[in-house]
This record gives sequence, C-alpha cells and structure tokens, in this order.
Amino acid sequence: MSLFKGIKQSKERQKAKAFYESAANLPAGTRETRKLRSVLGNRTAAFIDMTFIDGARRTEAYIEAMNAQGKESAEKPSAPCYREVRTVGGTVWVYLPQSYCDQYFILGSKYQQSIITPATVFEISDTLAHEISEALMLDHQITPLQFLNDASASGDGKAEKPGETDSDGEAEQSGETDPG
Repeated sequence: MSLFKGIKQSKERQKAKAFYESAANLPAGTRETRKLRSVLGNRTAAFIDMTFIDGARRTEAYIEAMNAQGKESAEKPSAPCYREVRTVGGTVWVYLPQSYCDQYFILGSKYQQSIITPATVFEISDTLAHEISEALMLDHQITPLQFLNDASASGDGKAEKPGETDSDGEAEQSGETDPG
C-alpha cells in the first residue's frame, strides 16, 4: 500500500510544481487566469506561513537536541519545497522554489532565537513576497505571516496555527477549485 501512496504523492507534487510554474504562462486578463492566480497566491501564502513556523519549531527542537545530545549528534533542520496545505476543497500539495523555502525557514529560525526583530522579519518577508508575486504575475501581492503581525498588534504574542491563518480564509473567499 505504501508504494501506491508514494506514487500518488509524487504525482501530486509534480502537479503542484507544474501549477506553480504555469502561472507566468497563463493568458493575461481572463477571469479564469485571475482565479487560478488568486488560488496560487493563497496557497503560497499558507505554504510560507507553514515554512516560517516549521523553521521556528524545528530550530527549537534542534537547539534542545544539541544541548541534550551534544553538537555532533543533532542533524540540522532544513526546509522542504513541497508541503500539504489545507484548503476549502481539502488538502493539496503546494510547491515553492527551494531558495524561497530556505529563506522563510531561516527567518523563522532566527525569529525563534530572537536574532532578528519582528520588524526585520516583516521587511524581509515583504521583499520576498513581492519577488514571488511578480514571478507568478499575481494581481495582488501575497501577504504572508499575517498571523505574526496580528499577534504582535494584539500584544498576546501567540501565533495562530498554520491553516487557521487569513490565507486559508482568503482561499475560501476566492471560490477556490482544484486546478487539476
């Protein structure tokens, strides 16, 4: 059974990468193109949120393992370029180029260690989000890490779980359908 699951996951990952890469080649100005790009933008924002949180959590676990086991035995965490993201229609695989994954993962890691301030996180995140939005030719720039901004504004310091962020709600509002 796990062989078939692995094949299915591989195909789903290929579809996710193809969906990401096809965004720049969609015909301009059509309603369907705007819809697909909106869906991709929402999924990408959710992916980024998950990667940032994963970077923070896995860094914390890595530091604890290094302190407990010694520097040699702990394996340094890294970011995957494919993730499962919850949407209105169910769970879908989402792809983001490795360079962006690594940068958001490192942002989460540095934020967890208090190496950078929230203002710096937002500045870097906005720059990266702008690059991604332009590469995908999105009508609206993606705005990842809003959960962090909301938590900072409310002063409670608690971030929401991935999938419960505004990006998931935006996906509901866009009338998202499965593109493939």
